[in-house]
Amino acid sequence: MTDCTRPLPLRARLMHGMRVLAAAIVLCLGTQALAANTRPFLMGFTPWPWDTEWAALQDTYDFINTNADIISHHIEEGVPWTEALAGTAFHPRMMQGWTLRRDLTAPGLKVFLSLSPIDQMRAGLARYRGEAPQMPLPAEFANVRFNDPKVKRAYLAYVQRAIDFFRPDYLAIAIEANELLDNAPQSWPDFVELHVETYRALKQSHPGLPVFVTASVHNVVNPARGDPATTWSKLQQLWRHSDIAAASFYPFLQQPLDLANPFVALDELRRRAGGKPIAITEAGYPAKQPAVDALRNLPASPEIQMNVYYGLLAKAASERYAFVVVWAHRDYDALWNRMQDELPEWGALWRDVGILDGGGSARPSRDVWDLFLRMPHR
Repeated sequence: MTDCTRPLPLRARLMHGMRVLAAAIVLCLGTQALAANTRPFLMGFTPWPWDTEWAALQDTYDFINTNADIISHHIEEGVPWTEALAGTAFHPRMMQGWTLRRDLTAPGLKVFLSLSPIDQMRAGLARYRGEAPQMPLPAEFANVRFNDPKVKRAYLAYVQRAIDFFRPDYLAIAIEANELLDNAPQSWPDFVELHVETYRALKQSHPGLPVFVTASVHNVVNPARGDPATTWSKLQQLWRHSDIAAASFYPFLQQPLDLANPFVALDELRRRAGGKPIAITEAGYPAKQPAVDALRNLPASPEIQMNVYYGLLAKAASERYAFVVVWAHRDYDALWNRMQDELPEWGALWRDVGILDGGGSARPSRDVWDLFLRMPHR
């Protein structure tokens, strides 16, 4: 049987175009769902804009509203710890951002909300969200552990208020949690305790809402980052209190990368997840080499990107994922050029993962996206 999770042969794709792609999908995914021209998973993007101007933000939401059926509101600005603990109003500037996200999202679009008590460096407690993102922690939250009673109360209150505001269809309560094992392994037991108690409380108040944690599975399988078997075992501590085995997945960060099967991490995730549904919470493959020294030899082109995206969506169909989110619909060259002096080098890793290039022109991967998106979700 043809393995539909592997990329299409590049020569065939270049010679025969979309007819080969459509035929391969029917051949590989000849399930009842595909026979009825449906797909089992939702498709979406984060509203990461390609420039800082209002027109770019509006264009981003317009594209998602018409070319997706789920939007990912990925919020890692810090946590309003003191206000959440005291039950007082969140800062108006923070709420302006939340309101903008909600108002620009089209009615009927499914909403995936991601929050996290872990900081962006995945090394400790999330910083403070007050007047601005990523502010220093207030004194009463400085040097406290994840399982401190006030952290538990504040984080649960913050998540509850975010649920009330966004009314999500899916909720992540920690982002790429496995990386805490790399950077602060001594904090892992405390974090697991926070996660378990938050999950249980949310399932009591919102029993129908899928609640889970995400893991960067491309890093889990990298032996340079520790023993993969040990990390999978640690993740299972969280999956026992998660409704979905959710993954951020950037296959170009897998070491070593094998383009004959760039989905090694997802294959292992399926084996380890104990039958739980799988979701891809953020994904991407660059259409050109990232401007990062460590990846200067990465195989990257629009055709390679198209093959990887085809394989990912085909895998999501054959294994009945809950949803697939690509990080950015359009390359953010303009944003990078405007702000690169303020951004770390690794910010360029995801600059070129769009199905549109920096000028807004469609790449071959746009055809792949559209072909799957035209199949109604069932």
